[in-house]
Amino acid sequence: MRTADWTSNLDAKILLIGETSTLQWSDEIIPYPMFLDYYFMPPSQDLGERSRYSEAANIFDYLDKMTNYKYKPRELYATLMTNHLLDRAPKGKHILIPEDSAKRGIVHIRALIEDNPTIEYVFVMGLQANYHLQKLGCYNCGKELSESFMKGAEPRRTGLNAPKPFYQPVDAKPFREVCFNMYDLNGFKNVKVIPILPGKSFPLQGTDLANYGANFKALRTFFKLQNPRKPQLPPVDL
Repeated sequence: MRTADWTSNLDAKILLIGETSTLQWSDEIIPYPMFLDYYFMPPSQDLGERSRYSEAANIFDYLDKMTNYKYKPRELYATLMTNHLLDRAPKGKHILIPEDSAKRGIVHIRALIEDNPTIEYVFVMGLQANYHLQKLGCYNCGKELSESFMKGAEPRRTGLNAPKPFYQPVDAKPFREVCFNMYDLNGFKNVKVIPILPGKSFPLQGTDLANYGANFKALRTFFKLQNPRKPQLPPVDL
């Protein structure tokens, strides 16, 4: 069983990559990444349904803010680093994505970009997903920064060798320099990769704002220069 991709109704301009369909707190198999389908459903009085709508709405708001409202919600294609279920990590730990699962995910990611040549930007959520994409040759940040990032993002042996494996990086600090920057996607002309924080980190506050705020602002400025006319309301294409 696997989570299905969220496909765009219009020509896809953005590909959003999350990490895994496995929920740390539930055995449920979600039908689409990050509950994105709930954004297009009628409002519900059920607390669980409303929570899922809020999560999906936050993702679209996140993308709106980063791109200065350049793209419509229906121009988004979303997938996961691995759509297959993985073993859940111990409580309070991060689910580990094994390299073989990441390799299968990258084959799928490359295929869907080939099938959707209108994609311009690939937003990749989280440290672990970006680690796999760089390790497996999808993009790099330049020799020096890539080496620093890969060294820090490598999984600690304590997590790999635990009875219930989990992901814990050697040092997450180098991600501060990588996150919200833009890089070339190897093998695809004019397609850019943008590493970003997970949706739960938006809006940026506290430590995240201090560590990533400058890069986030620079990314917004880039898109603002491309799309200077911000609409009065965020575009919602139902």
